[in-house]
Amino acid sequence: MTQQTVKPARWICLECHYIYDPAKGDKTQGIPPGVLFEDLPDTWRCPECKILKCKKGVFKRLDE
Repeated sequence: MTQQTVKPARWICLECHYIYDPAKGDKTQGIPPGVLFEDLPDTWRCPECKILKCKKGVFKRLDE
């Protein structure tokens, strides 16, 4: 039996199309690689357009 590695989901900002990739994190705000979108602090903002992640469903999960 082989184990499949599940890649963490990436999320896209519907305002500016910035893609948050957990494998990369967000060095502009001190978020290290490996932090899932769901685990980002409430103060995290899109580094491109500065919109809060929880406001009006601005981010959408990318289906791969």
